[in-house]
Amino acid sequence: MELNEHRGVFGPGPHPEPQAQVPARVNRLLTPEDRLPPWRRLRLTAVASLVPVVPVLVAFAPGLRALG
Repeated sequence: MELNEHRGVFGPGPHPEPQAQVPARVNRLLTPEDRLPPWRRLRLTAVASLVPVVPVLVAFAPGLRALG
């Protein structure tokens, strides 16, 4: 099995006591991934806040062009 092998979950190799390794493996699986840096989170939030505006612009663009 190679599932999650890079994390040491199902890696090959003899282990003297598998039960002794369970807490370390569980902790490793439950630790959250690293968060994005603050500037990247801010940029992602700014772009995501613009997404709802796109359908509005698409809907009103022909009317605004006709008026202008």
